[in-house]
Amino acid sequence: MRYTAAKNSKMQKLLKRKEQLNKAFVWTDEAIQKLIDLNEDFGKLQIKLEQQMRSAYELFTNLEKSGMNFLHGFKVIGQIDFEKSILEELCDHENPSREERKIIDKWEDLQYYSSDILDAWQLVFDSVTIDLLPLSRIRLTLKRDCWLSDHQTIELFGLLKNLIDGETVFSYEDFTEITIKDFKPNVQVILNYNVNELEGHTTSFHYWDYHDSVGNILHDRKFILNDTFAWNEKNIQKIMEVNSWVWKRHEELKSYITELNSAFNIFSQTDPEFKNYTIEGQIEYHGSEANDIATLELQKEMCKYAAFHYWTLGVDNDRPEISDSSHEDDKLNWNFEVYSSHLSDEQKKVKFHYFMHTVFVDDCIYSFEDLVRMREEDFKVCLEINWWPD
Repeated sequence: MRYTAAKNSKMQKLLKRKEQLNKAFVWTDEAIQKLIDLNEDFGKLQIKLEQQMRSAYELFTNLEKSGMNFLHGFKVIGQIDFEKSILEELCDHENPSREERKIIDKWEDLQYYSSDILDAWQLVFDSVTIDLLPLSRIRLTLKRDCWLSDHQTIELFGLLKNLIDGETVFSYEDFTEITIKDFKPNVQVILNYNVNELEGHTTSFHYWDYHDSVGNILHDRKFILNDTFAWNEKNIQKIMEVNSWVWKRHEELKSYITELNSAFNIFSQTDPEFKNYTIEGQIEYHGSEANDIATLELQKEMCKYAAFHYWTLGVDNDRPEISDSSHEDDKLNWNFEVYSSHLSDEQKKVKFHYFMHTVFVDDCIYSFEDLVRMREEDFKVCLEINWWPD
């Protein structure tokens, strides 16, 4: 979530609301029993999520065995989403009343401003080890005491405890209105994306602003290195070579999406569980060797901050054809702005990929010095597959 000044102000108002409501709240026997019942149902929901993840593993293992060898090493991500069940009904009203509008705004705000905690809790199933990752196994069984008053505690599952007792905007009163129907298990399969068990999976870059010291260091580093970059024949030839590697990954990504789309199109017609689906992918650079200007640790941070998601391909159940707007115009060559002024006439005829422009020119992370040190095997085709019933 991007915290602008306006969003920070809203967050503070919601935290103040929570503080005031909690001070006035009394944990009655009825309220405590509701929380106990919700916690019991939450444990069952976590078990259901794990079962769905294992089913996804079986499905994609069968796809891999059927000939989709590129799926080797895939991971299954499981999360629990929150959306007040009444919202769908109220939002369908053409002209919600003032009272209905207040209810909609309240739950949409609570959902949005608690998304960081919800997103950070995830389970990861590794298809290579055929098991959950270690932290995921702990998360499934973790329970912690939640103090309701000076004399009353209750043991809650970890995520539920974080939502009610952590740095979220939910008040105790809000939780008396929440039921298990407001939580939904969410499963997706990813390929080649870096996975950090402590952070929720996202295909977007690590948003940063001038308060982010790491982002600022990487930004300054790029422009210092670019100031001394030599546009000599050797470096230009390496740039041309990297561009060819990117186009190669581009074609691989298109073929992988096409194969998966064919399979999911069949699934969607025969199994309501797959009625809706999305298959999306992008190219990323995962440096796997240190070099003279970047340690392996630094390269991992650069990968995390880079804006790879500015160029993606994808399909879904309503959009079965792959669209690539960045390369639809045959006359558009992404070598303009920087590269073209250093290329020979023959080199200018080679079409540059949009990745070469957005990652190395527009973005603030990778310098041209990094570019000429890149290795073909470290360019990765990354995929994310989601599906859900009607």
